[in-house]
Amino acid sequence: MFHLNDVRSMKRLLLILAAGVILAACGGPATQEQQAEEQIADHQIRTLVENPMDYEGQTVRFEGVLDHMCQHSGDKMRVAQMDDAEFSIQVLLGDYMNQFNTEMEGHELTIIGTMHTEVMNMEELEAHDEDHGCESTEAAIAMMEEHGIDPSIRPYVQLKGFEVR
Repeated sequence: MFHLNDVRSMKRLLLILAAGVILAACGGPATQEQQAEEQIADHQIRTLVENPMDYEGQTVRFEGVLDHMCQHSGDKMRVAQMDDAEFSIQVLLGDYMNQFNTEMEGHELTIIGTMHTEVMNMEELEAHDEDHGCESTEAAIAMMEEHGIDPSIRPYVQLKGFEVR
């Protein structure tokens, strides 16, 4: 048999537990997604295009102006640095391609994506070493330098998220 004090104690305990659950749900630690976004450093487009190998495979965030939207395929765009349009980078849209159009040219954007590089003049390396076996951009660049070839590197970003302002 329960006593009146036991029932009151149980009610208090349930209220404390309910308050704890609510506080944990509302004010608890940041989610993994929030923590990941907070850890992504902001970059200038100029830095990314001048030193693309420093960021190969990394998630980057930058701001810029949608300078050109590909009209043919609609799967890529060029984003220019806001204070210096001389510096721009190609952004591959992937699953986001239906969210962009040419009417958005001139709008400011924040881009989050994965930085990649591509060696454009691989045929020069193949002319010197047909079976070069390069498995990465770094390996291809090293092999080109061994043969005295100046690599032509094209940086680009694979879009993971964006904001239009």
